[in-house]
Amino acid sequence: MIREEASGMAEIRREDSAYRSGWEDGRFGPPETFVSNANLDIWTEYLDRLAYYRGHRDGRRVREMLRVGKEAV
Repeated sequence: MIREEASGMAEIRREDSAYRSGWEDGRFGPPETFVSNANLDIWTEYLDRLAYYRGHRDGRRVREMLRVGKEAV
């Protein structure tokens, strides 16, 4: 419960390298499930993994917006 509250309040900056890496993977990387994404293994710190995940989500959102009518897998 405490960790969930802390993650909601965590400030993830778009300048963070973990966020940028996640964004690029989500936007330009191969369309694969997030679970099988080997690039996540690079980030070992909790906040870095969270930043990578949020960046990946945002990058996929852009990919989906640009591919009208087609969803990224």
